[in-house]
Amino acid sequence: MWKLIRYTVDDEPVVAIGTFPAYSTLFFYRGRELEDVTGLLEGSGPDLRFLRLRTPADATRASVKRLVRNAFRIAKA
Repeated sequence: MWKLIRYTVDDEPVVAIGTFPAYSTLFFYRGRELEDVTGLLEGSGPDLRFLRLRTPADATRASVKRLVRNAFRIAKA
């Protein structure tokens, strides 16, 4: 069984964290608007992009933190 936690700005979803048995996933609801210079984001839908976190250390990478900060910056604009 998996769980999904959503983070919002003004009731609009920005980022979600989904937990699965072997990894976690960060979902970016306006992911196509993010500049992804490291090529971490996956997905080809109209807006949503995601990345898989396979170890706890993955969540602390500078590139992942930058994507999360930028997602909230876009949401607040």
